[in-house]
Amino acid sequence: HVVEPSPAHPPGSFSADVALVLAGPDDPYYPLAEEISRREGIPIVHTVGEATAKDPIFLLWVVSPPELSDQALLALSLALRDRGSAISVGIISGETREHARDLWLRAAGLQGAYPAGVRYSVAVNAANPSGHIDARIRVLGDGQAQTEPLTKPNMIRHLQQAAYLTFTGHGGKSYLGLGEATTLRPPDIPSLPPVVVATGSCNTFRPWEEDSIALAFTDRGAAAYAGFAYSPNEGYLIGEFDGLPFRYTWAEFPIGHVVQVQNQGTLQGFAQLPYYHLLGDPRLALGNEAPYELVSDSVSGKVRVLNYTHAPAGVLPVRIPGGAQYDFIEIPGVSAAWDHDPFYNARLQMVDIQYDKYLLFVHSGGGFTLYLRDSPPWYWVAGDVFADVLDYTLVYVSQTGGDLMALIAAAAALLSVVWFLLRRRARPPTLIPAALIGLAFALLHGLYALVRLDKLTITSKSVELSPFAPLATFLLVGCGAFLFLNARSWRGRVVAVGIASFGALAPGLFSLAVISAMNNFFIKPELGVGLWNYALGLQPLLAAVLQAVLLAVVFWGLGRIMPSSREVAQAARSCQQTLN
Repeated sequence: HVVEPSPAHPPGSFSADVALVLAGPDDPYYPLAEEISRREGIPIVHTVGEATAKDPIFLLWVVSPPELSDQALLALSLALRDRGSAISVGIISGETREHARDLWLRAAGLQGAYPAGVRYSVAVNAANPSGHIDARIRVLGDGQAQTEPLTKPNMIRHLQQAAYLTFTGHGGKSYLGLGEATTLRPPDIPSLPPVVVATGSCNTFRPWEEDSIALAFTDRGAAAYAGFAYSPNEGYLIGEFDGLPFRYTWAEFPIGHVVQVQNQGTLQGFAQLPYYHLLGDPRLALGNEAPYELVSDSVSGKVRVLNYTHAPAGVLPVRIPGGAQYDFIEIPGVSAAWDHDPFYNARLQMVDIQYDKYLLFVHSGGGFTLYLRDSPPWYWVAGDVFADVLDYTLVYVSQTGGDLMALIAAAAALLSVVWFLLRRRARPPTLIPAALIGLAFALLHGLYALVRLDKLTITSKSVELSPFAPLATFLLVGCGAFLFLNARSWRGRVVAVGIASFGALAPGLFSLAVISAMNNFFIKPELGVGLWNYALGLQPLLAAVLQAVLLAVVFWGLGRIMPSSREVAQAARSCQQTLN
């Protein structure tokens, strides 16, 4: 049967269950909250608890900068974190109440000003060696793209001319770091048109701080600013580099919803709570209509199928009316995702808002089909987790220093092998089978990386194969096999397996130790809550467990085939007695 879409909520006509204004009665900006409530016909609430209890779609938090703080923002983040239905929050603020009022009014003037959101968008990236990204400005508009050098004059020029600009690179409360010797600070920002600005940089969303870079953008004319209140882990924000995720926003999928979908990705990738925030009206969109056409929406058995056509390339926002009842979505040629995915998916992210599902996915252009199911098959869950942990450990970790760490450990293991041979505590004949085992695992490592290079979804960074990673695998597994075959106790065999799986074990233990130390000794004492989850440590640790089990079985099997040290010694004594 055909599914009837739920009614849309056009900008400017919100009922009480759609939008709320949040403001404190003692806040000096409270008169602005009253004006917004009166003119738009939406209620005012005074606490975050009241707001979340009413379950709105949109929440406009009208607040003066001095009333904002780490504690205020964290209270909002914690309230939003565990909800089944997301709330699109936009903070309406400014250096003065007039600046805040202008920010609110600006959204209505920009709404739908750029049909389909395709006119003149800009992606600015500082150099990112771990993501294989050079410093550059990429300009997209009307189907064409061009690249320019990243300079301060070029970035300022595009801020004054573009409808939408994103930036990734170093940042802080009062600057964006364009390069080693160039930064963009509040005094550098001129009067701006109603440009929408989003950044993936550290600590730029702190409107209560002196010389706030976020307030500098909106007070000088920007229509909205999105950024992190604290340090993120780069590569876990869908569309972060060249995707421009606000580009195709439309009336039923505005920028506030995009921010909520992106926050879901951060929770899967690295964050314990959502701290990517929006300064501006969350109902703002760059287009009025969807940038694609829905051809059919039907249900066959337990599967809902939606077919679309005429879609552009890029990060597409899709609203599925009534889609919240489905936990699993598959898009052939793109990816599949589950509401309870434990790890980040760079190609497909989604969130539920009341009865509807909102998703962002990376599309190459043309038609696409969505398959919605109540839940994923068990084998898909197992296969997806298995692929994620191997992709992260065998392919991605190597370009973040994991290959060099493994090579250093391999050199130490090689020295231990030499020491055993020199002390005549090992059998030289075991070198050849150990080396062959190491070579086999190195070839499997390289083959897996080549096959998965264009398929992995665990990061939004570009990933390249490091030749040092298979080399480290060869040395570690080969040395581990040699030590296992020559071990005289079960403890020695356990150590040998640990050495062989060190390439996965080390980054897992290192990440868990660093994250735990930062959360418990630096962040919690100051903020009262940890910021980062342990997904980045769990992925290689799970891979290490899988690898250790496999290696132990292989080494044990090889040991069963080869004679033991005791058997060799007995044979030698027997031979000597015979000769005597």
